[in-house]
Amino acid sequence: MPSLTLDGKKVDFQPGETIIQAATRENVEIPYYCWHPRLSVAANCRMCLVEVEKAPKLMPACQTAATDGMVVHTQNEKVKDAQRAVHEFLLVNHPIDCPICDQAGECKLQDYYMEYQLAPSRVVEHKVNKPRLEELGPHVVYNAERCIVCTRCVRFMDEVAQNPQLGVFNRGDHSEIGCAPGVVLDDAYSLNTVDVCPVGALTSTIFRFKQRAWNLKRSDSVCGGCARGCNIHVDQRSGVVYRLLPRDNDAVNKSWLCDEGRLTYNRPNEGKITEALIREGQDAPTTTDGVAALNKAVELLKPLANAGKGVAATLSLHATVEEAYVFGRFVKDVLKADTIGLVGLLPGGQDDLLRVADKNPNRAGVMAVFADMGLKPVDERELMQRMKSGTVKAWLAVGHETSFGPELALAAKGLEVVVHVAYARGPIAEVARVTLPGVSWVQTDGTWVNVQQRAQRLKAGFLPEHDAKPTHAWLMDIASRLGVAYAWPSMTTIRAEIESQLPSFREAKLTQVPPTGTQLPWAVPAEAASKI
Repeated sequence: MPSLTLDGKKVDFQPGETIIQAATRENVEIPYYCWHPRLSVAANCRMCLVEVEKAPKLMPACQTAATDGMVVHTQNEKVKDAQRAVHEFLLVNHPIDCPICDQAGECKLQDYYMEYQLAPSRVVEHKVNKPRLEELGPHVVYNAERCIVCTRCVRFMDEVAQNPQLGVFNRGDHSEIGCAPGVVLDDAYSLNTVDVCPVGALTSTIFRFKQRAWNLKRSDSVCGGCARGCNIHVDQRSGVVYRLLPRDNDAVNKSWLCDEGRLTYNRPNEGKITEALIREGQDAPTTTDGVAALNKAVELLKPLANAGKGVAATLSLHATVEEAYVFGRFVKDVLKADTIGLVGLLPGGQDDLLRVADKNPNRAGVMAVFADMGLKPVDERELMQRMKSGTVKAWLAVGHETSFGPELALAAKGLEVVVHVAYARGPIAEVARVTLPGVSWVQTDGTWVNVQQRAQRLKAGFLPEHDAKPTHAWLMDIASRLGVAYAWPSMTTIRAEIESQLPSFREAKLTQVPPTGTQLPWAVPAEAASKI
């Protein structure tokens, strides 16, 4: 394998790699603005200049191909002088508005100033004035005064989104990023331009002025916007989710996330239930404590235990594999229900980049669990028909994520028993006799299986509030009070039982799913692609 010498250390590289790629792999920091590992090379910021022995001048590390025997210096005084000069040049017309900039705390200009320049400004002339609040599209605002024209956003729209809505206009220190007359930045992936912007020039209308980056706590999770299962970072403060950002995963979403997925950040916040609800007669639901609600749910379900006939149990396609297994066991062991249903969201927009039509993140996982357990689910329409005909007289509804919420609630108004578990208030909660507060996917430890049959782990980013707790915990509590005790002291034991009991998951190793997921050794049945 060819190698080069980097600051006195021998570094191997693959043919075709550049100096910055070899250095990044060896954790040698070379500062940069315009370079991005998933975009073409522009080499226009010049921040990554390094000294290559026998070269007549400093070379941009992002553009210079590594060659066998090359000797590179990144830390000598010649390189440091160039870095200071380049950084000073980039800051010549930059406004001093860090206190009001959304990028503060995550800005490369701030970081590199402290590390590579750390010198007062020598500018005495008036700075070039440019537009400050230009709405490029419904989700992106542009501040040209902050822009260093690295062209990352332009290259993203050209090369990844393949929708060249952005360009560079004017020349010299009057250069700006913008859209051609009559064009707006309304692509389904427009907010990725905010992600790739290394400074505060492009900001998100969704997150703008909502929180400071250093006040947010970050956890890793999976996007619930569709069955692609893009890997994400969840940024929250005090139990309120403020934004979702893409997390690198070469096998699923690389470094990108669609705008539709980002907008699901508010699902854990809207109508959030942290206290149990109980409804008497025809009155509206009122809050109560979790113990009282659990007692009421047991009281309602006790006559139905082992009855089988007349009981419907439904599960949301947003449930995890572990929740689906516990739910299936509950239905078989406790209710012996004759109707088991899947509820979910109707198909939506799709494209060739990330978005898929199925807006239910774990259809594949839930259906595989039920198939292995011998449970044949019905859809919402069949369930509503059975409710209206009087075949179903009691309903256990787990999850509220359905496009048929109002219709299901209307059909369930005449039922004697409706027990509901959900993390957000919706139409079903308004007709349920008892609603037990669950937790959203950002507070759940579990597994989803995406459309590519890849198992990916959800991690709880913060603890449940008040009486809220995971769905499987509520089902276990109800089961134990109805005479069926499950020996699952932890989520790991549930996963181990799934591996041992369900054929589809025997080789899945759910207990060892890595941060980027694991490919399952099975194909989703044809039914998994069918409509809800």
